[in-house]
Amino acid sequence: MYTVTKEIHFCYGHRLLNHKGKCRYLHGHNATAVIRLESSKLDELGMVCDFSDIGGFVKRWVDSELDHNMLMHQ
Repeated sequence: MYTVTKEIHFCYGHRLLNHKGKCRYLHGHNATAVIRLESSKLDELGMVCDFSDIGGFVKRWVDSELDHNMLMHQ
């Protein structure tokens, strides 16, 4: 099995409603999304997937949906 892994770092804010500790207050975190793709065979270039394809698709989504956003519990 072949694998390729890419880490994407981002920041977000949140708070825990009804929490007794200091996490009830608005605060932020640094996070890492680990993207791991597996394949039983490599493509014609000898790759599972090109890093730029992962970055182009996944990083664009993380940047628009998670990075520097407030993650709210519903």
